[in-house]
Amino acid sequence: MTDYNHKITNGSSIRGEHLKLFRAKAIYKAAIVHPYTKDVQCYVNSKGDAIIKMHLKHLEIPDEPVFDIRDEEEIAVVCHPDDVNIPEVYALRKDFPIELPHSNAKPFTRPISLCVSDVAFADIRPQFNTHDFLNSIRRWFSLNSINKLHEANRPLEVFFGFQEVCCILNERSGGNPYIKYSSKTKNSSTLEFVEKSKATHYLIGISTEKIHASNFVRIPKTMGDLKDVQSTDQFSLTDSLLAVLTKSVAGKATLPLVISTYITQTSKDDKKTSQELFLIKTNCLPKDIVHKRKVLSKDAFEKWFYELSVEVVLLDFMTSRYGNAINNGIKDNFNKVSVVGTGTLGSAVIDHWVRQGCSEEINLVDCDILLPHNLSRHTLSTDKVMTSKVRSIKDTYHGILFQKINAIEGNFLTLNRNDRERLFKNTELVMDFSTSIAVERKLVNDERTFRRCTSFLNPKGDDVVLLMEDNERNSRLDLLEMDYYRNLIVDDRFSLHLEQTETVRTNTFSCRSESMILNYENVRVLSAIISKQIRKHYTSGKACLNIWHFDAENGTVSSLPMTITNWRHEVLEGIQFYISDALEKEIQTMAAASLNKETGGCLFGSYDRDYNSIYVYYMVPAPEDSIHSPVSFVRGFKGLTAEYEKITKLTYHQVRYLGEWHSHPNMPNTPSVTDKKQFEELWEEQQSQDLPFVQMIYGNNGLFVTAAM
Repeated sequence: MTDYNHKITNGSSIRGEHLKLFRAKAIYKAAIVHPYTKDVQCYVNSKGDAIIKMHLKHLEIPDEPVFDIRDEEEIAVVCHPDDVNIPEVYALRKDFPIELPHSNAKPFTRPISLCVSDVAFADIRPQFNTHDFLNSIRRWFSLNSINKLHEANRPLEVFFGFQEVCCILNERSGGNPYIKYSSKTKNSSTLEFVEKSKATHYLIGISTEKIHASNFVRIPKTMGDLKDVQSTDQFSLTDSLLAVLTKSVAGKATLPLVISTYITQTSKDDKKTSQELFLIKTNCLPKDIVHKRKVLSKDAFEKWFYELSVEVVLLDFMTSRYGNAINNGIKDNFNKVSVVGTGTLGSAVIDHWVRQGCSEEINLVDCDILLPHNLSRHTLSTDKVMTSKVRSIKDTYHGILFQKINAIEGNFLTLNRNDRERLFKNTELVMDFSTSIAVERKLVNDERTFRRCTSFLNPKGDDVVLLMEDNERNSRLDLLEMDYYRNLIVDDRFSLHLEQTETVRTNTFSCRSESMILNYENVRVLSAIISKQIRKHYTSGKACLNIWHFDAENGTVSSLPMTITNWRHEVLEGIQFYISDALEKEIQTMAAASLNKETGGCLFGSYDRDYNSIYVYYMVPAPEDSIHSPVSFVRGFKGLTAEYEKITKLTYHQVRYLGEWHSHPNMPNTPSVTDKKQFEELWEEQQSQDLPFVQMIYGNNGLFVTAAM
């Protein structure tokens, strides 16, 4: 069956039903029922990875595609036991085209790795849908076949794959080849031009010809991997290097060689250009390369030279920053608080709290390093570039107002027991600025009693949102999150709240690394507001669900409170089921208005597979083409597609269709034989798309609920 084999996609054959990994089994189940898949086979390798191979058929490919993509392609989906990242997807056709947009760079050329999502897996994991996942793979093939996968408003992709970012600390003077190279973390470093006596490496610069935008698709590992890159003198990059070494004093250098190369990419229509500076590290001395070329035969030298190990590093320049220090003389309100996430908003709020002395002790947790592009909106300064954000914040604020700061460098989702204890012990409030749904849900499900809040900016950066629990935690963060989505749907004030904005490419380790364009003045205004509002609402003891909108043009801020509802909680066959009282009241009202005939509608909400939870909080009433009678209700379809698209847009894909409800006028809510049959049929349909299903029946004795995941 397989056209191309690689160790990544090889393993021992296994029946799909016997797969042990939950994610792999779910993908297998989706694949065998998906209308556009066939020949599904499963394998397991020695590492415990599960590999699902299949053919995708009837792809939407034009008669004359831009790239050689066919209407049927074979793929392999690889799931790892840790389930930390989205399953890997590989195109297995031996002659599948390389250098396609949104192909992940790998140490090997083939098979081609597909980048099918630009969203962090931790954020989509709670509602990860295998049916949608397979469709996203089909979309990757179809749009790439017409060269439309890379949207016009996106920046060009990085040419080389790389695993490290290096920051240049100073300007090069007079062609000085001597540099001091210093590792900061596993994936970050700095470069400084120094005098010869302090140097650790010898630098040679080589420019390249302008390259039409393409994806290099592999991470260069040897000098031979660089042969296809053309320099400005019409030679390959490697040939140009040899010419420099043999014709100049550089060939006598006795320090490890590094090559800097400036690559300019342009789109095919020359409308978009990008430039990147790369550092190519070797462990070889220029003197040794020249010597080998003299003493070895041409074939022997080329074999030796092209097998030399290299490491590609992305170079970035130090940038300036604009900072503000706000000091309002506020007294301490807390003994100890903890902060998750120290990015744009988090760092600004921390700055306010430290400089105002709001807490005697602050715990910080984050796993990120400070990259040069962060400086435009981060409180840290240039001397902290390429270092841990939390440790640098701790160092920066050490001694200010006698502030005690504890830094925990790690991913909140995977903290060990000791670090979690350090973070939470005796804390009065946990502030979440991570912008991660996964983090918020994990906080909610921690059994400790401290209060929690989460805050984030909208995509345009003119709104800041605050979700804060009450003292008793009746309004938990996850329930407030659901109320937030409901308000976005039902309140016209928020129709543009999640409207997307322009993005720019950033230099991180993702194949589609982007940052939203946000005005730093907006950030500082809104961060100051949220800093004060967190303290205010903590003191009140009440829950808060509120948006503050900043009109920069007029310099005004509007407070936009959102409606907080009560929630009914049931455990249904192990499922944590939540329904908003606002929805219950709407159902009751509609049923009361149709006393002699059954009525109903569609149910919408969210679900979380990690915590086996379903939240139902919105409904679309019966469409006008529905059929009502005293003993039956057949829900129509008119207008539902448009309504679903509207809901999806308003909530940025966070709200899903979950099921159906109908009434039993003047009758108990007990499901009839027809109701039970409908539940089984609709649940089977939802299950085929890897979705949960909810059924509600309203009768004279209240609301009956049943659900399945």
